[in-house]
Amino acid sequence: MGGLGILSYKTVTPHAYAAASEAADTTLAPILTPGSLPDSTQLITQHQRCQEIFTGNKEALLGSLNPEQAKAVVEASSKLGRVWLTTIPFQPSLRLTDFEVAAALQLRTLAGEREAHCTNCGETNFFGHPEVCLQRRFRRVARHEGAKHIMGQALASTPGTRVRLEPLGHQTSGRNDIQATGLANAEYDLTVVSLANKDARATELPNQDINPSRLVNKYLYSVADHKVRHRPTSNLPFHPIVVLLGGMMNGSTTKVFASWIRVMARGTYNLMLKRLSLCILQARVRSFEL
Repeated sequence: MGGLGILSYKTVTPHAYAAASEAADTTLAPILTPGSLPDSTQLITQHQRCQEIFTGNKEALLGSLNPEQAKAVVEASSKLGRVWLTTIPFQPSLRLTDFEVAAALQLRTLAGEREAHCTNCGETNFFGHPEVCLQRRFRRVARHEGAKHIMGQALASTPGTRVRLEPLGHQTSGRNDIQATGLANAEYDLTVVSLANKDARATELPNQDINPSRLVNKYLYSVADHKVRHRPTSNLPFHPIVVLLGGMMNGSTTKVFASWIRVMARGTYNLMLKRLSLCILQARVRSFEL
């Protein structure tokens, strides 16, 4: 699928023609032959007609990949993982360099790095190795702080909401990343993790299940559960925010974002998603070698 999931013209043409013909017939029939079609005629759109092909292509692709690559495809298909592809760079924070675009597309198309062995540590250069290589510069702090400030700024711009970053916990020295009071009354703690780390690669499902979506979600759940069990004491509701370097979020984080969209202006929320997508992507590719 080329990493973008675009069907070929030859594949789409018959389905597009059928959908267009059906829509035209439905529109013209009442004019040319009144009463020939019931009012409740349900059209089958081109998107619906092509859905079966998309599903078949996806299953065939996932079945041909190794576990790391299959999970990378699932990760890249997430909302946050693909927003950067359609972002218009109308301000500096939304711009990518040529290197960042090239590295991002190599990751998205599962090309990985050129060398079979890492030139920094000598280990096998498996897909995602640059994100966890001990001999390369880690970007954990940069990606965490960048994402934290982007979310904090978006929440702070919401009328009736007061935001504090890393407030002291209740009767403890521990800190959560974001405290919001007002419309979004809660504390949030952010973690950005990689599917290439040992815990993610060691995650298994019962009955030898190798479904990549379920494997990724199980790992994300374990990270979120760890944050809940080790959270600083607070008088406010606590929500862990767990995001993969490829943009995928766990279920509870998706619910948090859904609650934010109800209190934020649409433009503010969309800009936050775009900035988050680019921030995480830029941190991810800085250790990458073309």
